[in-house]
Amino acid sequence: MSSKHRIGASLVIVMALAAAAHADVTVGVFAPSSPFPSTGARVELANHLGEQVGAALGVKGVGKVYARGSDFAAAVKKGEVTVALVDAAYLATAGGAYTLIASGVRGGDTSHGWQLVVRGTDKIAALKGKHVLVPAVGRETDFVLNVMLGSEVGRDFFGKIEAAPDTASALAAVGLGKADAAVVPDGVALPAGTSQALTLPATPGAVLVGYGLTAEQKKALVGAIGTYSGDATITGFRGADGDAVGSIARRFGAVVKRGPFAVPAVRLLVGDLVEGRAIAIERTPAASFAVGPERK
Repeated sequence: MSSKHRIGASLVIVMALAAAAHADVTVGVFAPSSPFPSTGARVELANHLGEQVGAALGVKGVGKVYARGSDFAAAVKKGEVTVALVDAAYLATAGGAYTLIASGVRGGDTSHGWQLVVRGTDKIAALKGKHVLVPAVGRETDFVLNVMLGSEVGRDFFGKIEAAPDTASALAAVGLGKADAAVVPDGVALPAGTSQALTLPATPGAVLVGYGLTAEQKKALVGAIGTYSGDATITGFRGADGDAVGSIARRFGAVVKRGPFAVPAVRLLVGDLVEGRAIAIERTPAASFAVGPERK
């Protein structure tokens, strides 16, 4: 190889290494239950988060919002997402390999209660056979019946349980009469004509995770993300709860209901044993007790 060709090859390698060093990092956002007031607010958070993650990793960070779980899962599978803000409930059903970095904070906490929002009634019994919406966290029927309601109602109680794109969409549908009820996080403004019929259990909210991160990259993100300052939906991040996802996953299964055990009384009185019984003691002939002569 001539010196000219060697110089050309070296320049190509240097340029490739420089491009790799400054490659973009995509920060995905798929958190349908997080109550963003609008799509614009969701996109703004993704961009802000992308900038901060990129700065922590020394590259350009790009935020991207995913509207559907299938699109987000496909992007992760292709290696297009490096860091993501994801609903813990979604991760509980989707599984996969990821690194937990931090837990999102809303209202000063990383876990949030849920509520059953209804229209036209405040009686749970009136919802039998009705249409219920829930943000698309995955396995929505199991989420509503088992995670939220603890298997207290049968699987045939509601007419249908369907996924809504996000919390705002679920509430809007109930407000417009397109659905009878919605299971959504608390702390959100309810549409006119709707009300809270039931307070539901709390679950961990959105978590920040990484895909294919090195130990150094995780350390850099953990150190930098603590200074993140967002909006009212995700105000910041806190050290990750290692069981945030597992605590929800364990609740997706149906709760086994057992009736009370009937424990019999073990103390029996003599009167209980002989009541209604005719008891007679047979006499033994006295001769049977006599000792006969010894035989040789």
